[in-house]
Amino acid sequence: MRTPTLPRAAIDRAVSAERDPLMDLVIHAQDIVRPLGRVHESPPEVVAACLAHVATNRFMGGPARLRGVRVVSADSGWTLGDGAELRGPDPELLLVAAGRPAGLAGLSGPGVGVVAPRLA
Repeated sequence: MRTPTLPRAAIDRAVSAERDPLMDLVIHAQDIVRPLGRVHESPPEVVAACLAHVATNRFMGGPARLRGVRVVSADSGWTLGDGAELRGPDPELLLVAAGRPAGLAGLSGPGVGVVAPRLA
């Protein structure tokens, strides 16, 4: 009997399941408070973990959005990738990795011009 193989996206999804609820809370909190002009700060270590998770998870689209840029965190010092530098605070980088254009306003570097069209 042949063992069935799962598509790569299904494997990525299974691996990401543990962190998804936390990541959802952090990102969706920003989705809610920013349009209301409010501020909500998640614990920095949580945001950094969510950023690393989303930025490297193909199922969530982070690698495709961040292709061709070097992500540099101004908060945690975390880096990822090669290319035009995309620098800023972890919460802003997390939003961009998750496909939220709202994060672009807090970022700097030539990587902003690379990533911005992917979020339109």
